[in-house]
Amino acid sequence: MFNKHFKPGQKVLIHLTNPDHGDDRLENISASCQSVENGILTLNLPYEIDPSAFSADSTMAIVSESLGLGLKAQTYFHQQQTSTSIQLRFDGDLRFFQRRPTDRLNLPIGIRYSRIAGSLAFVRQQWQQHIHKLANTPPDFIQALPCGMVNLSSGGIRLGFRNAIDKAQLCLLLLQVEPGTSPICTMAEVVWTHTKKENTSCTAGLQFTAIMAEDQKRLEKFIRAMRLAMKNNKSRIQTQ
Repeated sequence: MFNKHFKPGQKVLIHLTNPDHGDDRLENISASCQSVENGILTLNLPYEIDPSAFSADSTMAIVSESLGLGLKAQTYFHQQQTSTSIQLRFDGDLRFFQRRPTDRLNLPIGIRYSRIAGSLAFVRQQWQQHIHKLANTPPDFIQALPCGMVNLSSGGIRLGFRNAIDKAQLCLLLLQVEPGTSPICTMAEVVWTHTKKENTSCTAGLQFTAIMAEDQKRLEKFIRAMRLAMKNNKSRIQTQ
């Protein structure tokens, strides 16, 4: 059954944490399927992971797509083969679900990004330090971030880079969705890029891989409010 829905090269998202289970953050890892054998899924990761990233028999959900539907399965950690390869053992049956289209909006927000070199554990440590610093910075000391036009959703962002950036590059993003508010800090992975031929600048799509649950709610609320405002503004223009 598992071999039918997980093929070599297929993209998989590993949910390490889930606020529905009491976690205060959302953390994901992207991977690609290498093989499925005897109920064990072997995955290749686009970046190095620390041996302590997974504890023995820790449970996690994986999400993918098969036959045009979303696919979710519960697994637990089996073993780490290399610094970029792990094995998970399936725990129970597969669940299919209808994917909902994600609201994506083109809009200006305050934004700052930095590319981080190193293992996943190192980048995660940098993200945690930024979260701690933001949590202990008084509102009056929060500076406005440079404004940039982006394409934003609750799960990722599309933005322009001055210089070419590679797929699987890990970044730290600060997103100031409302002036005078604390920025949302998220760790993100580049999932696609498009480089302009005439220069070195490029456009890239990034997937959020780590974000505090409270910040995720803030982001979703902001997107809903902006979508409604854009819809109402469009209706007013059409009736004039």
